Amino acid sequence: MSHPYSLKNFTPGESIGYLLKCAGGKLTLAVDRGLAEFDMTHAQLGIILRLAHGYAKTAADLARDQMTDTGAITRMLDRLEEKGFIQRARSSEDRRVVEVALTAKGTQLADQMTQVVVDALNHHLRGFTAAEIAQFKDFLRRMVANA
Repeated sequence: MSHPYSLKNFTPGESIGYLLKCAGGKLTLAVDRGLAEFDMTHAQLGIILRLAHGYAKTAADLARDQMTDTGAITRMLDRLEEKGFIQRARSSEDRRVVEVALTAKGTQLADQMTQVVVDALNHHLRGFTAAEIAQFKDFLRRMVANA
């Protein structure tokens, strides 16, 4: 199989990487605007949703999941804790482990904040068929797997 890009056919504006970055940036901006009323950012909501859906339960899990360092996660958790969305506690099984959980406020607002994401995604996917969306997600999963 030949490679899709070469020095002869590559242009920055048509690069998959550039187009992904542009689309992601516009989606992020729309989500951030919608989340302003909750005093929340898309990055902070990512943590809330990972906790709400059981994908993570410790700061280390979140750092791995978000592909960032534990220092950055700790700072975000500090802000979320100050806002009353999450609580942290030492594990009863291993005192070195810090477990993170949603508070009642975090749980209560998770669906409302998720609706902001749903609305932004639906807006950005206007004109796409269900089959095209499924294919697009498949393409993205394949790119992730190739990494």
